[in-house]
Amino acid sequence: MLALSRLEVLQERAWVPHQALLEFWRNRQSVISTLQTPGPPLEAVRSELFAIVNGLRPDRERPDDIQQIRNTIETQLTEISDAVSAARGTPLDVDALLADTSRDPVLERLEGILEDRVGAPFESDEYTKMVQEGLDRFALQIPPGYEDLKDKKDQIPERGTGDFLLWEQSLRHVKETGQHAGFVIVTNDKKDDWRVLLSKPRKRVLGVRPELVSEALNRTGAKFVLLTQSDFYRLMAKLYPGDDSALDSLIDATTRGTEEESETGVETWTAETYGRLISDLRATGNHAQAAVIILASAGDGFVDRAAIYASAGFAEERSLRRFSLPAQRAMLTLIEEGVLREESQLPLEAIYERPGKTIGYRVPADFVEFEAARMSPREMTWISAAVEVASQEKSRGWSVAELIDGIRDQGLKDFSSAKTPEATLRRDLNSERQKAFTRGSDGLFTLSEDAEMF
Repeated sequence: MLALSRLEVLQERAWVPHQALLEFWRNRQSVISTLQTPGPPLEAVRSELFAIVNGLRPDRERPDDIQQIRNTIETQLTEISDAVSAARGTPLDVDALLADTSRDPVLERLEGILEDRVGAPFESDEYTKMVQEGLDRFALQIPPGYEDLKDKKDQIPERGTGDFLLWEQSLRHVKETGQHAGFVIVTNDKKDDWRVLLSKPRKRVLGVRPELVSEALNRTGAKFVLLTQSDFYRLMAKLYPGDDSALDSLIDATTRGTEEESETGVETWTAETYGRLISDLRATGNHAQAAVIILASAGDGFVDRAAIYASAGFAEERSLRRFSLPAQRAMLTLIEEGVLREESQLPLEAIYERPGKTIGYRVPADFVEFEAARMSPREMTWISAAVEVASQEKSRGWSVAELIDGIRDQGLKDFSSAKTPEATLRRDLNSERQKAFTRGSDGLFTLSEDAEMF
């Protein structure tokens, strides 16, 4: 209902094209049929907190104190969970909603918001004419909507022209009212019949197609802006400040609620983008963030504050504020290149004990799988382990001793059975068959440009 409350603020300025309403009703039942009964709240939080407590060292904390912490967590989380369940109320009866739309609480509230705010449909004769006009535009690849012709050409009655019909109704409404210097359409459609997509030098999803801006200006005299749902909610937060936490949850629900793959073929996290993330962080000098992500991914997806300080070598008085920003910037680069979906989970997400107090960081669950696959079942060779270490500073020369220290510190090889690790690595580095490193006149080894970094 948070989304509806935002619409209520704009009630007098909101308007829905009839085509949008038509498609809403067409998809409403299928959406309701996929609704799932929510599980017990806070289970993920419970697991994370107990993981932290279970990691406390008995020699530093008395066992009875640790048990008291467990009891406190269990009691307080149970109370909060019960309160959340009570606030949720009785789960929606999906079968009843499908049988009788009058019992749908969303529709009931939406009808009040959009009363007299929905456009009229085309007359039957004009509807046929507009569908044909849309098909003619598609033949010339005039936006918007021509990408839908591939999958929706057999859809009755629009034959894939739904986006064009929505666009046409919007332009007519803006022109007829004549009261607006500009108008906004909110859609998560990221195909290139709405937005500019660049493929070189890297894939990027940019703003609205200039042809649409030009057509809107020529026909209505008004400027046109295209927003995604999440951008719309962020803009609303600036115009009408309120509960930031509520806004964050709304944006999170918007992005996580989209289960289908992006229309542009962009994916969520993969082993390749995980590898790029680590490599890019190291290349920009953010070795601490890369190491913490690997540390969390090599475990259960969470790394506590003490482990972060130990891994990064931070002084005790140092704050972790803004620690995750380099990882977020690296993620943004991947999104701009078009290889990662915008709604993908943050690579480093702070977990708070209370406002301002970070107890650790969480990584996406997929990272745990990627790291496990990266390290197992294969055992790294000495050369591949040395490449992993040297990739942190690609341009410098490395001594054998420095590479061995790095391999040991990062746990890349099992040293318990390695009798002469330095001699073994030196032998492999001097082998004519290896192409990962070149040896300089100073005896130091430099990573080759074509070496596999991850």
